[in-house]
Amino acid sequence: MKTKIILIAGLAAMLFTSQNLQAQFNYGLHAGANLETQAELGELWNNCEVYQGYMLGGFLEYKTGKILSLHTELNYQKKGEKVKTSLEGVQTINRREFNYLSVPLLVKGTFHDEGINENMDLTFFAGPYAGYLTSANSRLEAGNKTSPVAIEGQAEKADFGAIFGGGVIYKLSNGGAIITEIRYEMGLSKIDKLNQYLRNKGFGLTVGYRF
Repeated sequence: MKTKIILIAGLAAMLFTSQNLQAQFNYGLHAGANLETQAELGELWNNCEVYQGYMLGGFLEYKTGKILSLHTELNYQKKGEKVKTSLEGVQTINRREFNYLSVPLLVKGTFHDEGINENMDLTFFAGPYAGYLTSANSRLEAGNKTSPVAIEGQAEKADFGAIFGGGVIYKLSNGGAIITEIRYEMGLSKIDKLNQYLRNKGFGLTVGYRF
């Protein structure tokens, strides 16, 4: 509950502040689904089963010119991994869930191609992110039994990395826009005190509305 209150307060402050800014600022809300895993530094992915997470939050964008803009977000994200193994002939599934408040700072380029719909723009972005762990838990499934495993004490509180992606902006007649993006998040900091090699890795699909 405390995490949700912080997120709502942050989004409200972001939206309230943006109403008093000049026209070169844009703001909006977005949400999406993530395919997550935890892999070693230098690996884009691993062979584990994907863990389905999600992301929701808000964004604020400052246009520095016709093409380039600075873009920041405040997001609540569910990350983790899903590992299948066999223990004495019984298949086990271990789901590890890490929940974060994250703040990316991205450089975004927006381009218009005359060959596509006049209301559509293409966008590409990259930059770092920083995250703060709000909770972590694990569930071990063996046969018909499910056992919770406490892992919050072994999880690192801070997470940081890089984001790369692109998307499509569809401009509406009311001045708003629908934004669809695909992004890859590559964790660079260790997230597990017992395994210093693990990093968060994930692909995400987001849909948002720009006011």
